[in-house]
Amino acid sequence: MTLSLAPIRKISAASAAEVCGRVALSADACAYLTPSLSPQSFLTLLDRGGHFSDAVRFLAFALPVREGVWWACMTGLAIPGATSADPDPAYSAAQDWVYETSDERRFLCLRAAESVQSATPGAYAALAAFWSGGSMAPEGLPDVVPDPVLAPTGVAASILLAVAAGDPAGAEGFFRDAIRRGVDIGNGGDGRQPGGARSFSNRVPN
Repeated sequence: MTLSLAPIRKISAASAAEVCGRVALSADACAYLTPSLSPQSFLTLLDRGGHFSDAVRFLAFALPVREGVWWACMTGLAIPGATSADPDPAYSAAQDWVYETSDERRFLCLRAAESVQSATPGAYAALAAFWSGGSMAPEGLPDVVPDPVLAPTGVAASILLAVAAGDPAGAEGFFRDAIRRGVDIGNGGDGRQPGGARSFSNRVPN
């Protein structure tokens, strides 16, 4: 399915260059970039050119963090082999944070990621939620604010690891599915099915 060139509603950046100023992409991906190119047009070019890892990184930095974390969860849980636990405690904590973006939930994400004890797709989804804002320091200690690049980096790492954990023969399909789920979420869908119509806003309170 070809991506639409229509703007993605939840991407606030006016141009692709604005997003690319925050994320490191390959030289091949950057070759598509022009000053006036929209985020959706750039994403479409990356998708058509088969630059899927770049497309995932770009979209992770273009979407709001909450939507990005949900995207990581919906993508990873749809790829066979991306999680060895059922239910995966890190994915579960990340989804709970999306439903309730409180500091308590954020620190539960950190504990869930640490409980996995390895760099899994679910752990990075949970860490992306933890890195979403607020302080990373325990209560009572001076605030330590996360670098703004950490959360979207965690989202991208979660999705890239999930694809890598799946059958290599299906990698292109997993990537295309992931990108379409991300676009669906960016347009207000819930991302459970790529290009689906169910509402992210209705299922997950704003």
